[in-house]
Formats: sequence, C-alpha cells, structure tokens
Amino acid sequence: MAWDAEIRAREEALRVAFLHADMRALDELIADDYIVNSPLHKVLAKPLLLQLLETGRLCHLSFESRIETMQRHGDTVVVMGGDRVVDGPDRVCSTRRFTNLWQLTDGRWRATARHAHVVTREGGAPALADAPAGTYQPTP
Repeated sequence: MAWDAEIRAREEALRVAFLHADMRALDELIADDYIVNSPLHKVLAKPLLLQLLETGRLCHLSFESRIETMQRHGDTVVVMGGDRVVDGPDRVCSTRRFTNLWQLTDGRWRATARHAHVVTREGGAPALADAPAGTYQPTP
C-alpha cells in the first residue's frame, strides 16, 4: 500500500477509535510518547488523553474529519485539515483545524503529535467546563 493511502486509513482508524473511545485501538495507533495540544487549552500526553476518554470526561458523540493535505518527510508525515465534533453530554459542536504527525517506526505508522484548534463552537456549555480540575490555566 502506498504511504498516502496507508496514512489515510490510519487517520480514519484513529477517528473511529476516538469516536468510540476504543482504548485498544488507540493504544496501537498512537505512540507511547504521543502529545496533543488540545482544544482544552492544555498539552496532554497519551496517558492523560486515554484517561479522559476512558472515564467519559472526553466524549465525542460525532466526529467528522477532512484531510486537506499530507506531506511526507522521510519517516514522518504531516497531515493537515479540518474536523467537526459534537461532544457530550451537552452536545457542544466544535469546528476545528488540526495538524497530525505520523512516524514510521518498526514498519508501522503511529501518531506522534496532534494540534487541534477550535475555530467555532456552538451550543451547550464550553468544553472547558468538562476539563479535569487543574488542567486549564488561563493566560491573563
């Protein structure tokens, strides 16, 4: 399979795993040293991200993603695009821009980093209300 088709398949598998909070699939898809600059205004490492999903503090009711461009740089691929998520339980709909990084290690592509930025948010309470205590420090 060509690298771009493989990355598209991995992106889709990652989207579905997040949507269903599939811990086993997420553990396989994302590297142990994965980090995300999240819409919670906090950089999260893999263990905390998985904990938020597993406990339901981060819960996507729907998750649509659109890849706009991909570039390969050796064993690293940069994926950029937009997505739209509806988070529970208050059904906040966020339209976001994202960048995902994938790295080829031991013959398989694993997500190593993500940045997601909210462009618009509508409905319900702000997503920050669901953040765990002590994880969000506003900048004055």
